[in-house]
Amino acid sequence: MTSQSDTLRVGLLVPSSNLTMEMDFHRELPEEVEIATARMLLPETTKEAEVVMIEKWLQRANLDLSTVKPDLTVFGCTSGGALFGQDHDRKIMRQIENETGSEAISILSALSEEFTLLGAKKLVVITPYVQNLTDAVGASLGEDGYEILAIGGMGITDNLEIGRQGAKKIISFIDETVNSTTLKEADCLFLSCTNLPAVRALPELRTRFPEIPIMTSNLSVINAVRRRYDKVRHSE
Repeated sequence: MTSQSDTLRVGLLVPSSNLTMEMDFHRELPEEVEIATARMLLPETTKEAEVVMIEKWLQRANLDLSTVKPDLTVFGCTSGGALFGQDHDRKIMRQIENETGSEAISILSALSEEFTLLGAKKLVVITPYVQNLTDAVGASLGEDGYEILAIGGMGITDNLEIGRQGAKKIISFIDETVNSTTLKEADCLFLSCTNLPAVRALPELRTRFPEIPIMTSNLSVINAVRRRYDKVRHSE
């Protein structure tokens, strides 16, 4: 570890139009987890824009983060990691590790940890994305061995609008998209997207859907960071 022995320094890579993930990290993680953020230009939430974000802006953001010498760097874009499957996501993590000198975590890798801990195999997936990004997330999860019982996307390309989808809108979309029988068969309800305010919506979501564990993109990686921080703290 490069930072002080009782802290964990986390580099956070987020799309430039994301207004949710930093807030969730600062709200949910202990103050001993030091967070440094770098932004990758993303004017809209489309496949084409995310490809440009990764190919043109990821390296620059990594180099910026390397100057704070992070212990761990998070790639904070679910659909960007899922664009071309699990190998693509792993390639992004290798690039981050090479260019920041730190361990990398993606949303897909954090989800794999969470679903293993939950014993979840059958998923219902909700996204705010257009269809091809929703399909990419579903395909990547399927490639990792999960059965997708139902999946639906809200069709939003304006990332600022994604950040405005509070609990009522999320619950309404789930009610419209997934029948109660399918929810009962699932092991987990997964809400994709690091800009979707799903962590803040969890109290209402858990009240509305008490029969099923709920996981979100941000919660998965917050839990992954917390586990690594606990290892640092307990190694003292």
